[in-house]
Amino acid sequence: MNVPVFELQDVYYSYLGKFPALCGINLTVNPSEKIAIIGANGTGKSTLLTLLDGLVFPDRGIVKVMGKELRDANFTDEEYTRFFRSKIGFVFQNPDIQLFCPTVKEDIVFGPLQLGINPAEINRRLDNITELLNLQPLLSRAPFQLSIGEKRKVAIAAVLAIGPEIIILD
Repeated sequence: MNVPVFELQDVYYSYLGKFPALCGINLTVNPSEKIAIIGANGTGKSTLLTLLDGLVFPDRGIVKVMGKELRDANFTDEEYTRFFRSKIGFVFQNPDIQLFCPTVKEDIVFGPLQLGINPAEINRRLDNITELLNLQPLLSRAPFQLSIGEKRKVAIAAVLAIGPEIIILD
């Protein structure tokens, strides 16, 4: 039996404890499913996605990722953090939030370096991804010098370099 990738049960989240963003969300995403969440600005789509990526945690309700309840305390365990971050990749809506290294190349290899992937494998991934996305001419440039489209491609490349099983696109 397949365990759901994400399972949310009666999830609530509010900003600063007084601005509700998610109210009673129930959601199940099974392996191999692709879903799109649509809605007007300010309806909680980005909040929901940051919750799925373990960047924020619900005020109440249960969020399970791959069968395990997602809690803030889980991320005090380095092994769990490494496992979670290697399995789930998150591309932020605004790439400027995600890109912070001096060069595009450093941004792309940052995640794999943090996960302890060996340098030869990192270089292989870098070569494959930059060829796939035609990013070779940008590797030595600073992210702030890029167009918004180029920044988005680099942000996607940085997530792909981790090799996640699940990609969340905001």
